[in-house]
Amino acid sequence: MSRPAVVPILAYHTISDDPDPAIAPFSVRPAEFARHLDLLVDGGYTVLTVSQYADLLIQGEGLPPRVAVITFDDGFEDNLTVAAPMLAARGLAATVYLSTGHLPGCPGGPAGRPLGPMIPFDRIAELEAAGVEVGAHSHSHPELDTAPDDALAEEIAHSKALLEQALGHTVASFAYPYGYASARVQREVRRAGFRSACGVRDAFSHPGDNRWLLARLVMRPTTTCAQLDEWLHGGGAHVARRRERLRTKGWRAARRLRATSSGTRP
Repeated sequence: MSRPAVVPILAYHTISDDPDPAIAPFSVRPAEFARHLDLLVDGGYTVLTVSQYADLLIQGEGLPPRVAVITFDDGFEDNLTVAAPMLAARGLAATVYLSTGHLPGCPGGPAGRPLGPMIPFDRIAELEAAGVEVGAHSHSHPELDTAPDDALAEEIAHSKALLEQALGHTVASFAYPYGYASARVQREVRRAGFRSACGVRDAFSHPGDNRWLLARLVMRPTTTCAQLDEWLHGGGAHVARRRERLRTKGWRAARRLRATSSGTRP
């Protein structure tokens, strides 16, 4: 069986030279981020937002020859002040997923503990002005797959409602905190009215990917330009399966049991 066309969806977090130690394993320095973007430009890649990519999957009309997607999770302030200008200077699109309760000035007050300076709530429209799609990443960034049904629905719907109120239009895409997404969580995201959602999976997406659990490749400080170049050429990672691996289900069951026994379920 031939290998399907693959699409690298890159998952960034903070673009910083001095990240909080807790998020440092998922940070990328600005100078390295610039080199990543230049690889995409020099390689002639079509860089899409998640919603643009999802629309192509829905239409089933095929993909351009070289496609990549850039995403950011959480809503660190440097996504707006550092990354967005770099993207705009190169004419590249991206999607930023915001945990609304982490953003300063969020209506109703803070929820959860951010791992660094975050985009002020009253500035999120500036992302769109810079050509960046805004998506939801829950309200307080919990492990959604261990959350009870009422908390699960509230986390997803509340973040969507807050962003739509601020932006004045529908927010179409969601990203699961920590990448944790059971079938129950995916159903709730669909019920809330999203058209796509991103997981993690450290794998390539592809035209047959599950658009409610799109596979991404996590960008780390150890991700070299050579590694990224290999990914852009379709090597160095596996192709996402539509179904979860058994070990993923086992890991979820263990976490659910631990959360229940410790009384820490959100």
